[in-house]
Amino acid sequence: MKISVEDYILTGGDLGRYQIFLVLVSSLSICMHTFGLTLEVFTALTPTCHFVDSHRTIFKTCTLNKICRPRAGNWSWDSPELSIISDFNLICGDDYKSKIVSSYAFLGYIFGCVFWGWLGDRVGRLPCLHVCQLLNALLLFLTSRTPDYSWYCLARTATGFTACHWNTACVYAAEWGGRKNRSFTLVAHILFGSAAFALFGTFAYFIRPWRQLVFCLSIFGAVVFVVMLPSLRESPRWNFCHGKKKRAVKDVEFAARINGLPILKLDNIEEDILVEDSSAGLESIWLLLRGKRLIFITATFYLASAANVLIYYMLKFSAENISSSPYLSCWLLALSDVPSALLIHFCGRFERRKVNFYVQAVAVAFCYLCCWKELRLCSAVLCMAFAAVSFNYVYLYLAEVYPTTMRNRVTAGCIAVAEVGGMVSNPLVYTTNIWDILPFIAAASLAVGPTIASWWLPETRSKPLPEYLADTLLIVYPEPENAPLIAMETGRLSDEE
Repeated sequence: MKISVEDYILTGGDLGRYQIFLVLVSSLSICMHTFGLTLEVFTALTPTCHFVDSHRTIFKTCTLNKICRPRAGNWSWDSPELSIISDFNLICGDDYKSKIVSSYAFLGYIFGCVFWGWLGDRVGRLPCLHVCQLLNALLLFLTSRTPDYSWYCLARTATGFTACHWNTACVYAAEWGGRKNRSFTLVAHILFGSAAFALFGTFAYFIRPWRQLVFCLSIFGAVVFVVMLPSLRESPRWNFCHGKKKRAVKDVEFAARINGLPILKLDNIEEDILVEDSSAGLESIWLLLRGKRLIFITATFYLASAANVLIYYMLKFSAENISSSPYLSCWLLALSDVPSALLIHFCGRFERRKVNFYVQAVAVAFCYLCCWKELRLCSAVLCMAFAAVSFNYVYLYLAEVYPTTMRNRVTAGCIAVAEVGGMVSNPLVYTTNIWDILPFIAAASLAVGPTIASWWLPETRSKPLPEYLADTLLIVYPEPENAPLIAMETGRLSDEE
């Protein structure tokens, strides 16, 4: 009996008890991704201070602008341990440092995506997920102990480098099943990400000193690592594509037993499961860039992700400006991801291309509406919801277009480009000093081009995940006359054939 990798994995269940368990456990790492990249929402809050006389009697509230004036007099922080601004004395000529520190985390994340994406295709999804989780918890602990601003920036860069849980967790969970599992994976990861941001706001409300807050987050990360370590198994798709058939078969049979499904017995594992030689596929990523259509599709994916991330994090870092309380804003912005999860579940029955185009267009429209102060809070929540849907749809596209042999690298590369938007989002927020609506206009305008280009993306709904490069090329070039050329290009046919 001959059976494809896709069909054999589905004998272990599409969305059974075991797949749901894997998605939920892997989603715990999304929390650490959220903590690692949005730390400055609360660690860089603007502190308050008071002028004092020679007898240390508080008599007048001061602002950061007033204390930098000549003859400002003696003053004192109300809570020196509240923020890195008061702890590291980032005032007057050094006030810009608090506004750019989150960019260090995004810079580390960009390089981390490239490194861990490549490593995930080489050594497996699960080892990368475990190592990232452990290192991220450790580096958050070290961040809480940094003695000065320079060490803090170095620790934040390292934290960003290891905060690549989202990409690996999504790829890992999506490869453990069929089409139903993909949409459930996205919904679960969105909800966990929003819950993490709300949890972060809750921690920050009750634990005001920034060092204690970061320490508690590191403890949370260590607990997640302990839960993840014994409970997850490697992606069977990755095992199959790297010649580890027996290991993959054992894991699929284990999933079938957990799901209460009959185990498919094979006479000869090596011959019955149709797996191609992937040695060429691992090195053939450059073939993806040899056609104009592939260049256009790849560029659209990457630029659309960058635009969505720019809008999303710009609004998150604007929490202090959206409502009077950053803690309330944190909860409201976290709730914006809930309708996005429902939208993804609902829109899964429609064409990916059209859904992505319309959703991203709505996100751009709501971002423009944030220019009106009366509509800002409502528009920001809705804009983040639609931007999250669009970003996750782009990510779903990547998983459904690019093959298993290079999926982790391509998706990680897309996120690395996207995080350039995240890196500039926090400094963009502070352009309100020039014009109070400039961040919203700039972010929305940069998203217009990728939104229009997304109309011409290929359709992938109801298609199996591609395992090899030829499967990807057949999706991108579906015309029948291209099939022989694709087969020859990827080694499936010789020149004579």
